[in-house]
Amino acid sequence: MLRQVALVALLGASATAYADDSDDNQVVVVNTAPHIGDTGQIERLTKVLENRGLLVKLPDELAATLDGRALALGDVDAIRDAFLAGDYELAIKLVDNDQDRIFGEAVSGDPIPAVAELAQWRGIIAAQLKKEDEAMNWFRLARRLNPAFEVDTKAATARVRAMVKKAKHDPDETGTIRVSAEPADAKVTIDGGDTHTAGEKIELPVGMHLVVVSANGRKPYAELAELSTSEPYKIQIALDKETTLDRAARLVDESAAAPAGKARLKRARAISKLTGGHTKILFIEDGAADHVTVRLYDVDAKKVSKPLELDGSTSSAAIARKVQAALDPENLVDANTIVVTSQAREESHWYSHWYVWAGAAVLVGGAVGTYEYMSATPTSIRGF
Repeated sequence: MLRQVALVALLGASATAYADDSDDNQVVVVNTAPHIGDTGQIERLTKVLENRGLLVKLPDELAATLDGRALALGDVDAIRDAFLAGDYELAIKLVDNDQDRIFGEAVSGDPIPAVAELAQWRGIIAAQLKKEDEAMNWFRLARRLNPAFEVDTKAATARVRAMVKKAKHDPDETGTIRVSAEPADAKVTIDGGDTHTAGEKIELPVGMHLVVVSANGRKPYAELAELSTSEPYKIQIALDKETTLDRAARLVDESAAAPAGKARLKRARAISKLTGGHTKILFIEDGAADHVTVRLYDVDAKKVSKPLELDGSTSSAAIARKVQAALDPENLVDANTIVVTSQAREESHWYSHWYVWAGAAVLVGGAVGTYEYMSATPTSIRGF
């Protein structure tokens, strides 16, 4: 969840005195916004906190993981431009590079929206090269991973649109897959759906499938498997131990799935330990072109602030005041008093809630110099 978040410089930033840099006045920002959209306001919030000494300085890779940049891939326009220019070799190379990085570095996060988008482009390119069977395989994979998948309008010919429509239906033929894993209790998830036990024989429609192998305390492994009717597809893998960044990516995802209050405080406590004991965690609960919603969690006090609604017209000074006010213990309530409207999913994992990313929108890619750019047409995908 792809999530590329660039820090945006603000026009006319105020030169007022910054807050004390002590831990009591600083927050760790964790982006758990469930809907993917324009990140301008999220970027603005982060920059205001940084400028005013309210943002905890973390190692770059850890900060990138907590705000989603670890799952960000290259500019979508680069792939589209290469395709439209007829340079299919370059387009495929860009797709391959993005896939390799997602499977290698960021698989502990949510790779599903990325793989769905990559599958779309592989299908579009294969269709252009008259490889219809291959194109159908990729379009079906994109549809399995994201039922709300819509083909890129700039690259979709009438023939491609017809193929995408046909891809809604799986072939009648089936194949099988079997995964041997270490540890033996590892779980296997296919296309973000049902979970199976390693060693189990799994029957699926022929074609491309995303296979993820996971276990507690281990870094997940992901592979694209092409099943056929001729022989079973076999994967044998020993999962590596989970690193700090792997755990951070998993905690961000679990935080996004957990409801506000006690369940999310549990994740905030784990994130606090991961960030060196910083106890003020600011979760971004929603973000769009015109607003951002955040909530502060005080791990030590086991308390939570009310949601802070920051719209596009809120000044940087007002943003800083609201966050500082939320740090005041008098403005926090016990986490157990937060009323939620949906059932908590205490042990939800990224691979079990692909629907969070259905219809992922395009985001801004790369650092920019002005606030006005926040409203520009987005060019990269969070998770892609």
